[in-house]
Amino acid sequence: MSLSAKQKRRAEALPLVAIVGRPNVGKSTLFNRLIGERRSIVGDEPGITRDRIYGKGEWNGSRFALVDTGGIVPDDEAVIPANILKQASFAIDEAQALVWVVDARKGVTPLDQELARLLRGTGKRVIVAANKADAVNWESDAGEFHAFGFDDVFGISAEHGNGIGEMLDALVGSENWKLASEADSGKDAKTQSDAKNEKQEINLAIVGRPNVGKSSLLNRLLGEERAIVSPVAGTTRDSVDTFLKTAEQTFRIIDTAGIRRKGKTIAMAEKLSVLMARKSLERADVAIVVLDAEQGVAALDAAIAGYAVEAGCSIILAVNKWDALENKLTGTASAFERGLRDQMKFLSWGAVVMISALQGQRVNKLLSLAIKADKARRKRIPTSRLNDFFEREVRHKAGITPAKTHGGARLHVKYITQIGVRPPTFVLFTSGGKAGLHFSFLRHLENRLREEFDLFATPIRLIERHKSKTRRHAK
Repeated sequence: MSLSAKQKRRAEALPLVAIVGRPNVGKSTLFNRLIGERRSIVGDEPGITRDRIYGKGEWNGSRFALVDTGGIVPDDEAVIPANILKQASFAIDEAQALVWVVDARKGVTPLDQELARLLRGTGKRVIVAANKADAVNWESDAGEFHAFGFDDVFGISAEHGNGIGEMLDALVGSENWKLASEADSGKDAKTQSDAKNEKQEINLAIVGRPNVGKSSLLNRLLGEERAIVSPVAGTTRDSVDTFLKTAEQTFRIIDTAGIRRKGKTIAMAEKLSVLMARKSLERADVAIVVLDAEQGVAALDAAIAGYAVEAGCSIILAVNKWDALENKLTGTASAFERGLRDQMKFLSWGAVVMISALQGQRVNKLLSLAIKADKARRKRIPTSRLNDFFEREVRHKAGITPAKTHGGARLHVKYITQIGVRPPTFVLFTSGGKAGLHFSFLRHLENRLREEFDLFATPIRLIERHKSKTRRHAK
């Protein structure tokens, strides 16, 4: 059972405001200003925002949810604009109020007239934000938009913050707004109590190179068309957070833009997309790295997986489009996995699943693996157990030495302790010889730790702290 964004906001008793408008009028700039952080990509190119991006805002003690939508182009037959309209329609349908952003500098356009008819047909409250208005001529710049018949028209500058306060005063001061908030507030106490009993959510990032099926996988996991899917590479640009609730766990799923090689990112929006996708990995617990079974494993796949490992994510390698692979035999999956691990030797511990996002094959298995991986990355191991293990499996094993002898002195590992989780981080205290544990010793120790304590699909951090001999000076 999935918990949609609409249900999530109801649980939090926050009224929703949808920011809508034609392309390149400053919707994302306004969204970022209202939530107080840079969540949506902003640029001069039209059509940068495509999916719905959610956030929260507050004004004069009133809290509300916000959704940024892609630029609406009614009746456009092209695949992506048509899907943007579909996503914006979902946002409009669930919103309580609409902030319609127009361009004060360009004035009323034929597309604005079409949008006015569309928004009047919703029957919802519409606040007109005439963006890019001249600070000296607020009223005259916004004046012509009164012709559309909406009561609230404000000249603003989303970039500089001018006029935003007056617009928000009108937004949160509405009687309809207050009534809607009060109607939901009765559920607040029970909701907060239930929330305390829920398990901590897992941040699950979906990453991969362009057009491998990331958004298709998201939609299949959610059971709804939450993200725009098209055969055009690079459709997703923003990192989109969506909540998914199952009987076992709540997930925050982060659908990211396809990561390209640096030389392949030409447009400014694409460069920002790659940057934000990598940044999204920093707040993820588990990363599903989506690969293309038909195209095979590329060098870029290994680079993307490397970004996830650097961020400390647990890793699940999802080989998508497995249903489209022809002439499969009994051993095809095993052979593919061997080749995959050979090309990604640094990910010998990552989980591998052959899936079809289109057909739904083994997609639900990803969630159970993510739960198992997250449990492993949060595991704490008592120091006494760690050192019993170390004595038994490492110190007394013949042929395994921490480092080469240096100047006749040998490096010794005194003991090991865990200092952190997410991912599990261990410190090895050493003395004697010269600091610097050999990589073969560290690799052996990591493998044995993983086996002994079931640290499934999660990276392990090993840190050496060396105690050197110091001279004591007489006082």
